[in-house]
Amino acid sequence: MNILETKNLTYTYSQGTPFAHDAITDVSVAVREGEFLGIIGHTGSGKSTLVQHLNGLFRPSSGQVLLNGRDIWENPKAIRSVRFQVGMVFQYPEHQLFEETVAKDIAFGPKNMGLSEEEIAARVQKAAEFAGLPKVLLEKSPFDLSGGEKRRAAIAGVIAMDPQVLILDEPTAGLDPMGRDDLLEQIASYHRERKNTVLLVSHSMEDIAKYSDRVLVMNESRAVMLAPTAEIFSHGRELQQMGLQVPQVTRIFMRLRELGCPVNDSVYTVEQALAEIRRAAGTAPSKSLSAGNGGESRD
Repeated sequence: MNILETKNLTYTYSQGTPFAHDAITDVSVAVREGEFLGIIGHTGSGKSTLVQHLNGLFRPSSGQVLLNGRDIWENPKAIRSVRFQVGMVFQYPEHQLFEETVAKDIAFGPKNMGLSEEEIAARVQKAAEFAGLPKVLLEKSPFDLSGGEKRRAAIAGVIAMDPQVLILDEPTAGLDPMGRDDLLEQIASYHRERKNTVLLVSHSMEDIAKYSDRVLVMNESRAVMLAPTAEIFSHGRELQQMGLQVPQVTRIFMRLRELGCPVNDSVYTVEQALAEIRRAAGTAPSKSLSAGNGGESRD
């Protein structure tokens, strides 16, 4: 079942002026309920503009955005309710922290939903747990937290609204490698437990490869590929031609293939690499990589 769809979605900046240009052009994609979808594309490809349409931050120049089969703009006065269902975490979300305490910051969204104090308190606690934020920090000022803790607090504020869809636009930007890995593991854990839909926009092909069931590739304002992760990274050379870096392990196997080694160059994780080396060396049976995280494409 599809939870989000775009139909012939186009957004034109500076429409009606000599500076008009399309940020996204005729994009028709479907996001499945419960999946972890990675979104990749070079800078300026339209990926951030696309996801900001999915919760009504931008209104299409033409085309539609459907949430559970209904056009989110059929009643413009109700667009605020869409943003409770489709939560957005922007790049550097900690810049949006403003309350006296972390707990109050996390509670801001649920309060605006009109929930009871008891429900708000429960959501704050649960969201902090999902984001990996220790309870001892909840009564601190958000401005006294470390960079990684601020990032978690901001993400918890979105999770506390319990959205059907969680969209994260470069959520690990500026974090050190350990902080990045920890945060992504918390997001993956949240996805596994809640079984909701997560969309991750990232420049890190390794992160996309590790966590995504399927991947959407944006290029020059258009959606050019949408398929299971393994299938996407089997097009490594095409991705490179678009200015994208495939995972490092994929590049290694592409080079091995060029040198004549009998290996599958669609490998995209370390675990797959080990299995493929064993297969090529004749120490393990062949194992198809085409199934990947999401099985065969149904698009």
